Amino acid sequence: MSWKRISIEAVVSCSAFIGGRAAKSAKDPSSIFVLRNNDIGDLLIVTPLFEALKRMFAQTKIIAGIGSWNKPVLLNNPWVDEVLSINAPWHNKQVCQSPHNSLRGLLNSLRYIFTSDEARFLKRRKCGIGIDVLGSPEGALLMMRAGVPWRLGVKGYAGGHSACQQNVIFDEQTQVGRAALKFAELLGATRLPESRPQLFLVESEKAQARKTWNALERHGKTRSTCILIAPGGGLTEKSWPQENYRELARKLAFRPNVKILVVGGESDYELGEFVKGGSDLVANMCGKTSLRETFALIWAAQGVVCNSSMVLHAAAAFDKPTVVLLGKTFASAQKHKQLWGYGANDLHLGRETVHDPITAPDEVWPILKAHLGLG
Repeated sequence: MSWKRISIEAVVSCSAFIGGRAAKSAKDPSSIFVLRNNDIGDLLIVTPLFEALKRMFAQTKIIAGIGSWNKPVLLNNPWVDEVLSINAPWHNKQVCQSPHNSLRGLLNSLRYIFTSDEARFLKRRKCGIGIDVLGSPEGALLMMRAGVPWRLGVKGYAGGHSACQQNVIFDEQTQVGRAALKFAELLGATRLPESRPQLFLVESEKAQARKTWNALERHGKTRSTCILIAPGGGLTEKSWPQENYRELARKLAFRPNVKILVVGGESDYELGEFVKGGSDLVANMCGKTSLRETFALIWAAQGVVCNSSMVLHAAAAFDKPTVVLLGKTFASAQKHKQLWGYGANDLHLGRETVHDPITAPDEVWPILKAHLGLG
C-alpha cells in the first residue's frame, strides 16, 4: 500500500474512532444499504447479493445505492426494496472527472460526501447496516457520514476497512460476484444464490425484442439464428480491434441462417457502421436502443460476441453462449475468465502465458463457430 493510501486510511480510521457511531451487532436491522456506485457491468455481476440479503433478512428493507445510469439494471428486481441515486465521483467512468487517488479527485469525493443532497438524503434513511461492495475510503466515509452504525467493507483492496466492523478479505483468485456474496455470509447467510447476474424482463420487453429480431429477415429468407455483436468497450486498449470485428461480422453474414445485430451506445454508432461494412445482412442498432431494450435483445439472441464489457454480464444473466474477445492489455484470458466469467457458456479468448495470443479473426473464427453452434 502506498504512503498516500496509508495516509488516507489513517484519516478514515481516526474518523471512525472519533465520530463514527458504532453498533454492538448487526442483528435485525430495519434497512440495509448496499453501495455500488460503479459501472453497469460492476453492478450486474453483484446482483445475486441482493437476493442473498433479502432471503436472510425478509423483513428488512434492502436499499441499493447506485449511479443513476444504473437504475434500469434493477428495474423489476424483487430483491431490492428501494433504489437511491448515489452519483458519487469515485470508481466509475460516468461522473469521475479526476483520478480518485489525485488531490482533485479526493476533494471532489469529500465535497460529495459532506455537501451533496444525495448524501444528506441517505442519512435520512437511517440504515442499520451498510455494505461498500467495492471497498474504499470514500465509501466508508460516506457510510459514516450517513450515520450507518454497522459497516462492511473490503480489506486488502482499495482501503476503508479500518472504519468497518466486518470486512471481506480481498482475494484476487475469487470470481467478483462470488466475492460479493461473502458479505451476506459475514452477516450469517447460508442460503446463497448462484453467482450469476440477475435481470428481470417483463413480457412486453421480450415481445419487442422478438419483433426487432424478426424484422431483420433479408432477401425473403427466414434466418433463425440471431447473433448479437457488441464491439464497444469502456477502454479502447482493452477492446478487440475494430477491424477484427468487421471481418468477423463479414464471416458471420455469409453463414446460412444467421442474422446479425450490432449494439452499443450513441457514441458507438460510427463503430457500428464500420463493423456493418455496408452489408444488408448486418443491422447497426448502436444508439437506437435503451439499456433495457439491449438487455431484451441479448435475451432473444442465440449467441453473443463482445469485449470485456457489460454485455458479457447481461448475456450471463440469460446463460447465453458468449464469446468474449479480449484486447492485448489483458495478460491472461484464463485469469479474466476466473474473475469475470460464469461457466461453460462464456468463452474468453486472448493472451495466455502457455500459448500465443488468440486475437486474429482467422484464429477466432473456428472457435466461435463451434461455441455458438454454427456448424
